Amino acid sequence: MSQPHAFVCSKEVNSGLLKIGCMARKAIAAIFRSRFPHLYSTLDAPTEVPVQIAAYQLAAYKYIQPGDSVLDVGFGLGYGLKMMAEKAGKLVGIEIDRRAVSHAKGLVQEVPMIQEVRHYDGLHIPYDAGHFDVVTCVDVIEHVPNYMALIMEMVRVSRRTVLMSTPNRRPEYTRPDGRPKNYWHLREWSYRELDFILQEIPGVSIYWNFLNGSWSGPFEVSSIVSKNTLALTPVLMLVSPKQGQDNTRCQD
Repeated sequence: MSQPHAFVCSKEVNSGLLKIGCMARKAIAAIFRSRFPHLYSTLDAPTEVPVQIAAYQLAAYKYIQPGDSVLDVGFGLGYGLKMMAEKAGKLVGIEIDRRAVSHAKGLVQEVPMIQEVRHYDGLHIPYDAGHFDVVTCVDVIEHVPNYMALIMEMVRVSRRTVLMSTPNRRPEYTRPDGRPKNYWHLREWSYRELDFILQEIPGVSIYWNFLNGSWSGPFEVSSIVSKNTLALTPVLMLVSPKQGQDNTRCQD
């Protein structure tokens, strides 16, 4: 009779340790904002974020072609992988959070199109150039110290399309000193700020999408940024040197 009691106690202890670990990571992030971004884990507060769902829906319905190979950078809880599996021929996910990778292992068995989930260092994508048709990266670059290096890596491993989504910098989510209120975010951008950065990337055309709505949705996908824009979702389309570059900007 003692074994079930010991099992319950063990579960309670493990749960308590996880909560303590979560609180410690949050405290470190709040004090040393930019020094320990790798401590972030989506499993601390697992939530399917509506605007992330909208971004993955946009990728699946507009940019992924039937049979495409797709890489999701920073897949988190993995629900984006499952959504894109309805269209893609092959899916791979990479993630800096080892807990999230362990959690997502079951997806490989559950969803045939998801062929691999693996850990990476947050900067170097462990695949050859042009390995994937489409690369997605939803709510990740705001966490990354060297975000431009990661964006260039995504362009490198893509044959055709890179879709990113990141929070629009809005007053209600920004501290008086200009930093995001979300202490896990190292930075957030306005449309003009992010567009200026992306214009420096050679060999791509930039097509802008804006996800407009409240936190809980629903969302309108627009080509025009507005006061209701919650997420910036630029798409980088790779072009050959002969095609030149035709970056598309939208009204601010």
